[in-house]
Amino acid sequence: MPQSVKRRSLLLRAIVWLVITAALLTVAAVAFEWFQLAFSKPEAQLDWRALRIPALLLLTLCLTILIATALAFYCWLRLSESLPELQGWHLQSPKSEFRAKQATDDYDFDHYLAQEEQVFEELNAYITGEWATQTAGTYNRFNQNSICNPRSILKHNWNRSRVLVHDEPIGGVLLVHGLSDSPYSLRRLGERLHSEGYTVIWLRVPGHGTNPRALAEVSWDDWTEAVKVAAKGLRSKLPDHLPLFLAGYSNGAALSVHYALSTLDNAALPPVKAIVLFSPMIAINPLAKITHLSNAVSLISRNEKTKWSHIYAEIDPFKYSSWPMNANSQAWSTTQGVEKKLAALQKAGRMHEIPPILAMQSAVDSTVSVPRLITDLFARLKSESSELFLFDINRVDNLSNLVNFSFEKSILPALQQDGAGYRLSVIRNAAHAHEQMVLKTRVRGEWHEQPIHDRWPDGMISLSHVAVPIAPDDPVYGDESNTNGLSLGSISMRAEPSALMIPSTLFVRCRQNPFYTRMENHVIAWLSDTGQKKPAQR
Repeated sequence: MPQSVKRRSLLLRAIVWLVITAALLTVAAVAFEWFQLAFSKPEAQLDWRALRIPALLLLTLCLTILIATALAFYCWLRLSESLPELQGWHLQSPKSEFRAKQATDDYDFDHYLAQEEQVFEELNAYITGEWATQTAGTYNRFNQNSICNPRSILKHNWNRSRVLVHDEPIGGVLLVHGLSDSPYSLRRLGERLHSEGYTVIWLRVPGHGTNPRALAEVSWDDWTEAVKVAAKGLRSKLPDHLPLFLAGYSNGAALSVHYALSTLDNAALPPVKAIVLFSPMIAINPLAKITHLSNAVSLISRNEKTKWSHIYAEIDPFKYSSWPMNANSQAWSTTQGVEKKLAALQKAGRMHEIPPILAMQSAVDSTVSVPRLITDLFARLKSESSELFLFDINRVDNLSNLVNFSFEKSILPALQQDGAGYRLSVIRNAAHAHEQMVLKTRVRGEWHEQPIHDRWPDGMISLSHVAVPIAPDDPVYGDESNTNGLSLGSISMRAEPSALMIPSTLFVRCRQNPFYTRMENHVIAWLSDTGQKKPAQR
């Protein structure tokens, strides 16, 4: 750590402790005043005593807040100082990145792609220039010779937007990836959609696909405007009578819903026929809201580390490993933007105007709130064409004592609400033979069950937030037998977590969906069926 940073850190610690000490002394003085007040003669200075009581209460509250703020600031500073040293990709980012203010009437998706070209030229200049001395090691996405370099995985760099126009399209699909992610996460689905006859656009959302610092500087307004630009671009590539669909993963799912809701009050935006969501970020932990303070803490402390939650080695070619506080902050703003629009539509009695929604979701998810997905979105929907498709955990008997079933306490009551108008599908173990898998479907209150041939792989207990849109034979996140030297889906190491620059969740969390083919086929069939239905009257 540079000496100047150390000096600032020591100074800030001293100031924090002085504030705490002064506040504690003042609290002691307030306590003494209360003691004096309690034993003062009741007939003396009654008016003054009555005024002192609320004044002392207010002073005590202010001091409590001051102490709590000082302690929180101190803890935040200490935690940030324990992070590894920042590298160039944590401190610099391309300056040509798209911003919401650039989305003028004459700005189109071709402009967006041209601007993206500049972004990656700048990124390449950093990689070959200032960062070249910081990329030692085989596993570094910013090392041109690394197996983690995205250009070495496939012919197309899937950190970038892509357009596949079909000669005889049956519709268009805009694919929007998740937070810290890239278009790669929806690569397989998009390729299948194109083969089925759709014109497809994979959108690289601003702040993604380049380097982690870019995610520390972006805003959710940049994301929503980029989706609007891409949707207009896709609409321009389709005959007027063909439908436009959106498919989003995680934060991209929230952005897709936000766009679809925006079209209901903005005739300038192309309407959406239906939406497909994967691990949708409809609601997240409210604590994400406090990360708005990261910029203020950084400004006061003059320490860039306070802007970061985690600093890890960048080994994933298509997803950031390091995590800036701003990511949580902007994700919170996105979910609140969606909730605001949903609440307004519900109050106005217009929920029937929302396009049909199909959501694919793991029953356990440490990133988003599954119960809130049910209560905040699906419980409000009025269309029987909408469907929630859940992947239950593996309930095989010999694993039963290893599984935490507490998630059921919040999910089951939400699913059992009366009057649910949406279709519910669940892939789970059969009740009579747990090795057998079944697809259970609830339609208009009645359950139907059919056996399926899919099975849980040995040792896999559940899917995860990141696994849902990924096929088992994915070249990066799939089984080791299907990868080309980089197997992030089956990586295995033995070490104390503190000794590694990669998160321990990388070894535990499922990275691929063993039911992917069934899910993909279901998406294709649902889009085909929904695309043939007449839109709801507005």
